[in-house]
Amino acid sequence: MRSARIGTPIALIVIGAILKWAVADAISGINLPMIGLILIVAGAIWLVLEIILGRPRTHVTTERTNVQGTGTTGPAGDQHVEREIRRDDI
Repeated sequence: MRSARIGTPIALIVIGAILKWAVADAISGINLPMIGLILIVAGAIWLVLEIILGRPRTHVTTERTNVQGTGTTGPAGDQHVEREIRRDDI
């Protein structure tokens, strides 16, 4: 199973929140709260995309069947049948 990579978008949201609400210093010509808001929005969009696009696209189902026979196929006639089914989501 593929795991979602959500660490970077969360870090972007946290840095944006710090710039928006926790930094009281001002730099002339740079609006830190606006940069923080932009980082928060970009991180949130990135996080949503990672969650949606990071989900598994292939589902695998394995079906196992044990059939007892007359002794001609193995020990005590047991036969093992295994079938794998793959379904790709689009």
